[in-house]
Amino acid sequence: MKKIYLFLTVMFGLISIQVSGQYFQQRTLSSKALQQNKTYYVGLPTGYNEADTITKYPVMIFLHGASVNATDMVNSLEPFLSNFLTKLLFDKLFKVIFIIPDGSCEPYKGSFYTNSSLYGNYEDYISKDLVAEIASKYHTFNHREKWSIIGHSMGGYGAMKIALKYPEKFIGVSSLSGPLNITYFQDILPILLAEHGTTPPYDITYSGSVSQLVYSMAGAFSPNSGATPPVILPVNPDGTINPTVLGMWENYNPINLIKEWKGNPAMAVFTYCGDLDEFKLATPNQMFSDTLTKYNLPHTYVEDPNGDHVSSLFTSLPQGINFLYHVMDTAQIRITTVINPALTANTLNVYPNPANDRFFVSGATDNLRHIVIHNLSGQNVMQMENPVLSQGIDIGKLVKGIYFVSLKGTNGNTSTMKLIKN
Repeated sequence: MKKIYLFLTVMFGLISIQVSGQYFQQRTLSSKALQQNKTYYVGLPTGYNEADTITKYPVMIFLHGASVNATDMVNSLEPFLSNFLTKLLFDKLFKVIFIIPDGSCEPYKGSFYTNSSLYGNYEDYISKDLVAEIASKYHTFNHREKWSIIGHSMGGYGAMKIALKYPEKFIGVSSLSGPLNITYFQDILPILLAEHGTTPPYDITYSGSVSQLVYSMAGAFSPNSGATPPVILPVNPDGTINPTVLGMWENYNPINLIKEWKGNPAMAVFTYCGDLDEFKLATPNQMFSDTLTKYNLPHTYVEDPNGDHVSSLFTSLPQGINFLYHVMDTAQIRITTVINPALTANTLNVYPNPANDRFFVSGATDNLRHIVIHNLSGQNVMQMENPVLSQGIDIGKLVKGIYFVSLKGTNGNTSTMKLIKN
């Protein structure tokens, strides 16, 4: 899959006009889930000011594919992110906090962002450690309506699986050429077997692109640590599928997670796949779309008749980014849902939102001592010390528009949220 990033470098190199500076900044996260330090990269939106704690930005987490790491992905993206034509294609990228965590691991092509005895707890690393890191260190919202996740290939699988398992954390998900029905082997099995001879018994070793993919997936879904190889493959030596192993894989299958989610809470879903995909992912993606339709769940599925697994990323990435940005840009913040449920006991919130002449405060109101309201220009338009909350906060004199309300408690913690004044 490194061809993907070589293609991007060549493709954008042809249209490069001028490159200046760096977009991504390297960071290190001490992951509790993995018990190790992991690198991630952050691209901050245009105008981001560390000292400005009022202005908030949406978050987009991008999960890379197999055979590369986060540094490889950044090294491929960085050279052209400052040229003019790129900004036309990826203009929404520069309006969000864009995060690329590292999902690579040994001994195979990647973690598949799954908790595994062979790889480590990569699902927890993304859904818990990374989310908490971003929420605490960057100027973003504590509400799912401004958080989304996107990924390509292995990352497309990881983004969809994590979003469906933790829909309370994301308002939208984009999967680009991701394996969304991992137990569908009908189309890919002949290719897998052909990499190891023409007749059984098949000695399926770690050689050949499809075989390497299956080994990597088995490391996530059916590990057998301590054995050689340290995985249980879903294909028997006679070329048939092992139903017991496939049953293990079903526990990690995104298509099965749909019936657990069932659209509650609502989440925008975008999927993309090319008909010429080398890993035969078009049919599994169509099956995933059909299952969403079965449950009457709105979604967008783009099946590109000319797209493959490599060059189609040039087409799908802008679509996936723009889809999620539009969702986050138009989503109304619902104060009942926050990124970190552990914070809810101490979180102060406002309702109703939008509000007409007054709003109310919920949460640990006995500890509330200070309210400040800023407009979009950052001007302090209203301030209250030791407010009386029983009758609500009168905002009748404020003009219609969007404001940021900061609520400060006696413990020094501050909750800031967007308020729409009708």
